[in-house]
Amino acid sequence: MTGGKFKASGEKISAIPRIAAYITTNIFVFPIVVSLWFVGYSSFMFFLAQDMTVDTVFLVSSSLIIAIRIAAYYNEDLSKDLAKLLPFALLGIFLLSPTFFSLDEVMQRLSEIPNFVIQIAAFIVVAIAVEISLSILYLIKIRFLGRKEKKSKISDSEHPV
Repeated sequence: MTGGKFKASGEKISAIPRIAAYITTNIFVFPIVVSLWFVGYSSFMFFLAQDMTVDTVFLVSSSLIIAIRIAAYYNEDLSKDLAKLLPFALLGIFLLSPTFFSLDEVMQRLSEIPNFVIQIAAFIVVAIAVEISLSILYLIKIRFLGRKEKKSKISDSEHPV
C-alpha cells in the first residue's frame, strides 16, 4: 500500500483542496446546519413542552444535538435513532394532552427569546468546538487504526454466488 493520493499520470495530488474543504465545512457549513437543527428542535420543544422554561428548552435541545453528533462518530444508526426520538416523544405528549397548546403562553414564551441570544450563541460555539474536536480525533483514529469497513446486511454464507 502506497501512502498519499496520486493522479492517473502518477503526479501526487495536493492536499490543499482537501484541507480547504475541511476548513470550509467546519467553519461555515457546520454552524449553519447546527443552527437549523437547533431552531427545529427548539421549536418542537418550545411549542409542545409547555412545562419547560425557555432556558431549559434551549439547554435540552442543544444537549440533544451535541449528543447526536457524538453518537454519529460512534455509530451512525444510533445517531439516527436519537434524532428521531424527540419529535416522536413530543408528538405522543401532544396527542395525549387535549388542553396542551395555549396561544397566550406561546406568545409570552416568544417574548422571552431575546434574553437568551448569548446562550444560543454559546451553544453554537460549543457545538463547533465539539465537532472540530471529534473530527480531529476521528482523523487521528483513521490515520493510526485505519477505516472500519461496514458489514453488509447479507453475509456471504447467506447469499451464495
